[in-house]
Amino acid sequence: MSQVVFPQTPAHAGRLDAAGAPDHPLALVRAWYDHVLAIGAEQPAYVTFATSSVAGVPSSRTVQMLEVEAGALLFTTNFGSRKGLEMLATGRAAVSIYWRETAQSINLTGTIDIAGEAECDRRFAEEDRAVMAARTVSFHGRPLVDEGAQLAAFHALLESDAPIARPDYWKWFRLLPDAVTFWEGCPGALNRRLHYALEGARWQRGAIEA
Repeated sequence: MSQVVFPQTPAHAGRLDAAGAPDHPLALVRAWYDHVLAIGAEQPAYVTFATSSVAGVPSSRTVQMLEVEAGALLFTTNFGSRKGLEMLATGRAAVSIYWRETAQSINLTGTIDIAGEAECDRRFAEEDRAVMAARTVSFHGRPLVDEGAQLAAFHALLESDAPIARPDYWKWFRLLPDAVTFWEGCPGALNRRLHYALEGARWQRGAIEA
């Protein structure tokens, strides 16, 4: 039987320290994210995004995290997709991040805040035209009845000089966390965790956990 090799967080990534951790967990998320960007981690912004139906049936997928803001994580999606419909129904979601290069993981749960129409229009207009065209002709989760027609519509938009209007269903949104757990790999699977929980308007930070 081959020996199991457990992931270990390298010294350059820093160790979890409850006493020195920031009051707001997203400050630590930002610090870890900045570090993996600085060392050139592969696909550092792609995360697992989970939702559930009103009946509690979960689903997850890999999506791009657009930004770590002061109080939220920023994403965009088609709100006619399964995750979009589930977020509209429950108002909640969860995100799981893992960076192999640093053996660090972050798990967040929280509420969903959909950006206003003006912000969505502005962000859509800032996209590359090919991305705008793709988002206009591709509707997530519905059968692709005629791929040729879809490609023709995509190229027609791409080659046109006319502005591309944002589809009503395409929006930006934020995950506002109310619980965050940081994890770091240690030798022999003696991994360490640090948990934050939002209580009222204040974040409570626990001790280092096994």
